[in-house]
Amino acid sequence: MEITVLHNQSLLDLALQHTGTIESVFELAEANALNITDDVQASKILALSVEVFTNKDILAYYTAKNLQPATAFTKEDEQVFERQEGISIWAINLDFIVTKDYFLPQ
Repeated sequence: MEITVLHNQSLLDLALQHTGTIESVFELAEANALNITDDVQASKILALSVEVFTNKDILAYYTAKNLQPATAFTKEDEQVFERQEGISIWAINLDFIVTKDYFLPQ
């Protein structure tokens, strides 16, 4: 069987969508000479063996609801993840600006 990668889909997403179980990611990766953590490009055609293990209940649910998970880690996600935030990171008058303008009740 051939499957088409959608935007932001990972191999785990594809395994879940087309077999109902993430355990099949290993067979999917092996059949396409990929590692399970490799990024896959949208519109790429991948091979999936029909003998691969499936969870018929989950597969039926995904098919009936037309669910197409797309949880791949994007470059934008990476930038947000790498940017550290919070009061323990901020420096006074650099990231954390202290002003004298504050509201006093009359």
